[in-house]
Amino acid sequence: MLRDRGKIKWTALMLPEHVERLRAWQAEDAIQVRSEPDEQQLEEWNYIIASAMETHRAITITHWQTDKPATDDFYVHCLEPERKQLRVVTIDGRARILSLLDIETISEIG
Repeated sequence: MLRDRGKIKWTALMLPEHVERLRAWQAEDAIQVRSEPDEQQLEEWNYIIASAMETHRAITITHWQTDKPATDDFYVHCLEPERKQLRVVTIDGRARILSLLDIETISEIG
């Protein structure tokens, strides 16, 4: 009678070095890379920001915080292209300054 032990039979083939490399590979796979916006995307963002400032509507911005992106809703206070900054106010009323280089996406709510 053949008794198959399933995954147990493969564990003996995994050396500690193999397990270490696999874990390092998984951690490396989880790292996200920042992308730079192209000219067309910048034009679209400019339109969304100008529209949000004019109508005082909130927009959704995905921006980088340390190593990973975060998505928040903001009201746009002003855009400073010479400093490459976007001054925004959070929904609960706190003022923030976002660097245009840290912004991943901008979209309208609703």
